[in-house]
Amino acid sequence: MANQFSHPVAALAQFLVASEQEAERRNEARYPTQDPAEIEILPGPGEPVYGTILDLSRSGLRVAFAQRIDRGAQVKVTLRHNVILGEVRYCRSVSGAFHAGIRIESMVRPAGREKRHIADDPLSLYAVGKGLSVPEVIELREHLVRCDACRARLAEKDALLNPARKARPPLK
Repeated sequence: MANQFSHPVAALAQFLVASEQEAERRNEARYPTQDPAEIEILPGPGEPVYGTILDLSRSGLRVAFAQRIDRGAQVKVTLRHNVILGEVRYCRSVSGAFHAGIRIESMVRPAGREKRHIADDPLSLYAVGKGLSVPEVIELREHLVRCDACRARLAEKDALLNPARKARPPLK
C-alpha cells in the first residue's frame, strides 16, 4: 500500500496541519502586516533584497521575497526610518516565493516618542490585529513593555473588541 502522504494534496494537508500545530505552540502573538522592506545580508556590501513583511511578533518577523536566504545569515531589515538587525532562523519555498523567519536581535529607531502614551485608535487597531504598520507595531510593543497604564487600557480594549478570544500573554 502506498504511503498515505504520497499524494500531493495529502502531503499539503499534512504540512498545513503541522503548520497550525506549530503556530499554536508560539507563546507570542503574531501581528499580520504587508509592509515593504529592504533586506541586506551582512556583512555587506551587496545588493539588497526587497520583500514584504507578512507578520511580526515581539521577537521576530516573517518576510516574503523572491530569493532564498541561508539559515543563520545575519541581516539588516530597513523599514522607513527603522532598522532591525536579526538572524534568519528558516527560509522556505512557498508558492514560487520564499518566506523567512527572522529573529530580532536589535533595533534602531528614531528617538523622541518613548514617553508618550498610546492613543486610543492605535491601541484599538493593535487589539484587533490589523491596520498598523510594522514600525507602529514595534513602537507599541516597546511602549507596552514599559507602561502599566497602557497595558491595562489594552486589556480593556482587547476584552471589548475580542470577547471570544483568550487573553493575550503578558508582555515581558
